[in-house]
Amino acid sequence: MQEPRNIDIAETQSRSIPWWIERGRAWLDELQTPIGLRASSAAGHYHALYGRDTLWSVLLVLEAARLRPTDSDFVTWAADFATKGLQALSATQGTIERPENEEQPGKIIHEYWPEPDRWLSGTWPLWDGRYYGSVDATFLYLMTIATVWNQMANGPELVESLWDHVLAALYWTLDNGDVDGDGLIEVQPHQPQSLGLRNQVWKDSSDSLLLADGSLPQPPVAWVELQGYAIAAFRDIIPLLQARGMEASLQRELRRRIVRIQEGLQRFWLPDEGCPAIALTREKMPVPLVSSNVGHLLWCSALDSSHAEMTVARLLQPDLLTAWGLRTLSARSYAFDPYSYHRGTVWPFDNAITAAALWRMGRFEDARSISRRVIDAITRFDSPIELYCVLPSAWVLAPDTGGSEVLAVYTRACAVQAWSAAALLLFAAQLLAE
Repeated sequence: MQEPRNIDIAETQSRSIPWWIERGRAWLDELQTPIGLRASSAAGHYHALYGRDTLWSVLLVLEAARLRPTDSDFVTWAADFATKGLQALSATQGTIERPENEEQPGKIIHEYWPEPDRWLSGTWPLWDGRYYGSVDATFLYLMTIATVWNQMANGPELVESLWDHVLAALYWTLDNGDVDGDGLIEVQPHQPQSLGLRNQVWKDSSDSLLLADGSLPQPPVAWVELQGYAIAAFRDIIPLLQARGMEASLQRELRRRIVRIQEGLQRFWLPDEGCPAIALTREKMPVPLVSSNVGHLLWCSALDSSHAEMTVARLLQPDLLTAWGLRTLSARSYAFDPYSYHRGTVWPFDNAITAAALWRMGRFEDARSISRRVIDAITRFDSPIELYCVLPSAWVLAPDTGGSEVLAVYTRACAVQAWSAAALLLFAAQLLAE
């Protein structure tokens, strides 16, 4: 739990951006274990191997390294970090059909606890410490494989060593991603006793997605970022298949899937908001919530240029972009709650994804603006905090804030979170880039 504490703000604010890069690396090194990267420190809730957390940490570290091509020490460290992450997740990849923990051949793990915490016993669907309740991790694995292939000097050799795992992951996405055959990627839990996660994406709390009447949408649900991940994974893996001389029919099938997802993305568009909705219900109706999830679509280059620019403009409006970074949900949304885990808080890693997307789009100052805001918050916590609250001024009765938002502790946040440390490296790399 993140406890409020006295921090010398003058001291932390005097630290240089290169200092934050070194400290971010140190935090990530401290989280490495023989079985892989822990999502949080031993004092946090998630001191185990988490697939999604590892993959986003690797992707953000590699993005930071891409911005620092002349820093050979950092580039070498980033390549080693990526190698360890992919090897750990390949070693724990699903191999059989086991509904009890949602394992399937080729599926990337959600979490692995070599020694499960006592609080997990009997309440969480682990089998040999493993749970596979994640839809996005397998797509993220393919995205990371393609990034490693293209960016790292030894990338092709690493991917070659993991090729059987890559193919298994690819076939899992083709066989299990589109639950109802409409071309989109959906979440449909399969645990027989309904144990585990209902929302098997990064916003995986049970109440992260609400309908206007306060009820929970019934599965299958098509989350918007899943569509982007699938487009990016299929698009970026095709050159690897070509390089290895894989059959043309598989490449054609991936292109066909991309087209269908792109067509399906049109159903998400909210004309009155100028951006995609957070998700579609099983009836394929948009859940009209404006969220940070659309920044992940930008990372994946899943929108055409005009829709991408409109989406950026929407993200940068003050109901989403606070003095301390992007909220997970618009303050104008019916489901907004700045104290909730995923419906109004601010997550550093989530901000880094949008900042990286903006940088790739050539919107360097917009990207740096997000980086500065989140580094300012991290400075005040003096750690790569998992998440935090930004309270609208109207929510604060005393003292008078003069109309300014208030940065506040989310009391159950992990103080040291892997993907927040990776985000810090991305922010610092952007601020140091010429």
